[in-house]
Amino acid sequence: MPLLSGIVRNIRVLLSGTIGVLIFIIPVAPGPPAAVGAGHRAMAVRPPASTRIAQGNGLFATACVAESCTAGGNFGGAGRPLEPMVATQAHGRWSRGFPLLLPRSAATQPYAQVSGLACRSVGNCVAVGDYQYGKSGNPQAFIAIESRGRWARAFTPRLPANAASPLSADLEAVTCRSDGSCEAVGSYQDSAGNSQTMVLAKPPSGPWGQAAEIASPPNAAANPDALMTGIACTAPGSCVAVGNYSVSGSQFAAMGAVEVRGTWHRATQIALPRGAIPGTFTAITSISCPTASQCIGVGQYPVSATQSRAMAVTESNGRFGQAVPITAVPRRSSVRSSTYLLDVSCQPSGLCLAVGGGRNSAGHSVAMYMVRSAGHWHAAFLAQPRGATSGLRQLSVLTSVSCTGRFHCSAVGYYDDRSGVTHAEATATR
Repeated sequence: MPLLSGIVRNIRVLLSGTIGVLIFIIPVAPGPPAAVGAGHRAMAVRPPASTRIAQGNGLFATACVAESCTAGGNFGGAGRPLEPMVATQAHGRWSRGFPLLLPRSAATQPYAQVSGLACRSVGNCVAVGDYQYGKSGNPQAFIAIESRGRWARAFTPRLPANAASPLSADLEAVTCRSDGSCEAVGSYQDSAGNSQTMVLAKPPSGPWGQAAEIASPPNAAANPDALMTGIACTAPGSCVAVGNYSVSGSQFAAMGAVEVRGTWHRATQIALPRGAIPGTFTAITSISCPTASQCIGVGQYPVSATQSRAMAVTESNGRFGQAVPITAVPRRSSVRSSTYLLDVSCQPSGLCLAVGGGRNSAGHSVAMYMVRSAGHWHAAFLAQPRGATSGLRQLSVLTSVSCTGRFHCSAVGYYDDRSGVTHAEATATR
């Protein structure tokens, strides 16, 4: 599995503590990014009622419809397994998180999480992720459906015909349209033991189809260790997916794939900005399509052994351009600034909000967001809740964002408190 995915997965495993929500304001025509989030602190979103002592909680995906949002992740109490959960936000308030029921094949002590979310209307959403199953403890992908505000027990999708046995797979992202059609992407292990990307779709009416492999770029390693982490669609059967794959044991490359008239083409390598060096921390992690003819993806690439830089790429008419560096850095960044982006959400006006993290002047990795306006990116660190760590263990990140028509946005991530306990956080504009 690519290092980037491994980093995010390790973050999720280590999460513990209560959930917090950060509320910040983004004007319709944003001014200096420093104004975003000014004067706002965390408010609590409680874990499920069954969790008296929170040991691990996290929110890793979010989706908004109008001014209502849903977030997904996982939770666990002392001595209990990590289970998937969702929480909802309406009119600035978040509900208590509540658990999703895993497939009956789940292991007795599973690790499970929601990694992707999509909603076609309020109370009608799809969550995807993975869970450990059976005695093998292998990961298996799951899909959970919310209908009219009620979540059904999650089920496992049908994997590609060449999937390994025992099965091993995960789903990272999903997108749905108002007509009820959806597509999801992730990875699976084939019968040769290689990690490949997969995609599966649901028509407007009817069940989810069998997953199919998206072939890796021609220069992929024998084991491409490939993973798609972002997907966006502009019409039925017309989608774009992004992720990364292995060129060699110590080098990963960014990739993208397009679906045309319902057929996915082989993924292609996305050319990196000048100055990129070989490394494992290279990916286009997310993509958003503000118009039917153009999509914008974000990610990161290494510029030194200890420094990464955010990047963006444009896809138009089925072709990816060369990625460009995002040189904007937040105030109070380190002298050797390091930035990365994990998710992006764009509007038809061209206004985008991207989230991730960066290194501050104290050398700590902290939550960061970037606003793209009039073609230019502006960056700022997100003010953390009172009680967040400010010493040597300072750590926070935003992992997912969703924006709707009037740039009402929700984002999720996590932060460490002064005791070194990690708390999930969800952010929202209002």
